[in-house]
Amino acid sequence: MAAAHQSGAPSLSARDLVAGYLPGIEILHGVSVDVLPYEVRAVLGPNGTGKSTLLKVLYGFLKPGAGEIKSGSRVLTGAAPHEMGGYGIVYLPQRPSVFPFLSVEVNLRLGAWRLRSRHGLVREKIERAFAQFPALYEKRHQSAGTLSGGQQRQLEFARSLLLDPNVYLIDEPTASIEPRIATQIYELIQGLAQQGKAILLVDQNIKGALGIADYVYVMRTGSLYTEGKRAEFGEDVELLVSQWLYTHHAPKPS
Repeated sequence: MAAAHQSGAPSLSARDLVAGYLPGIEILHGVSVDVLPYEVRAVLGPNGTGKSTLLKVLYGFLKPGAGEIKSGSRVLTGAAPHEMGGYGIVYLPQRPSVFPFLSVEVNLRLGAWRLRSRHGLVREKIERAFAQFPALYEKRHQSAGTLSGGQQRQLEFARSLLLDPNVYLIDEPTASIEPRIATQIYELIQGLAQQGKAILLVDQNIKGALGIADYVYVMRTGSLYTEGKRAEFGEDVELLVSQWLYTHHAPKPS
């Protein structure tokens, strides 16, 4: 978990979100979340409960039928995905989003397109990214599609860091990645929070997510089942959350 720190106001907040992919068919039923600096907030739940849909709504891929999204005092409800970078928000989807036929270095340069007129700064940021991810430096001239799944994830994180965002919306960061690399990814996410970033993490890996989470949202059938600080759930939180998620008659916590 992130080091203790006074988080302050949310970097991103959503209230009473209602959304779906087809008219009259709702996936989210009044979901509210806050994403705070210096915190990893984990969204847990079985498949089909609306976790990924929540991230897509927050990032503008899907417009809510009701509810409000704000960053500070700025209302972002209805904003388009291409505008989110300007608000300091990035989204890392579950499936790799690298350009597979372009080199690792070109992928990074494309991540810094908003700084393209500042060539020296772009070069400095890319050098810093390579220093943080030495495996990417070794393969900087290779096509990104030839990287392993874990290395492609590292490339996505490295690319996102070039614009120094405030908020990360991360969907299943370690899906289909070997445990050793998954551990590195979780350490990277935790490190981002310790630097003051606000993280909203959707994850099926309950143990991995809870290992770095400061706050937990548990979703069932498109609604928040329960939520609270990680410490409030006690020591056996993985078993407890599993019971809530997968046992139909599990009592809802007070």
